[in-house]
Amino acid sequence: MIIVKRTYTPVPGASGLAKLLEQVSQETIAAGMPEVKVFRKYLGYHGVMVTMQEWNTMKEYNDSRNQVRQTPDIRKIFENIYPLLSETHKTEIFESVT
Repeated sequence: MIIVKRTYTPVPGASGLAKLLEQVSQETIAAGMPEVKVFRKYLGYHGVMVTMQEWNTMKEYNDSRNQVRQTPDIRKIFENIYPLLSETHKTEIFESVT
């Protein structure tokens, strides 16, 4: 199993990022992919959001990237997310060792 963690840092004054990421989660599930869990950072930079998504294999995750790009409802949400960000999101991948 792997966990894909993404960190989204908004520009100062941007709002609506949490709602958009929740919509991404809903659309991802509707498209047959694993739930995207959405978290707001408690300490650190204001407004930073973190998502985590579990995948069985790295191949499944890599295959899903094209599916996300080709799913219009998900792509439209990301088109609304990107202008809110101070930089592109940071992606980290963790592999289960147990």
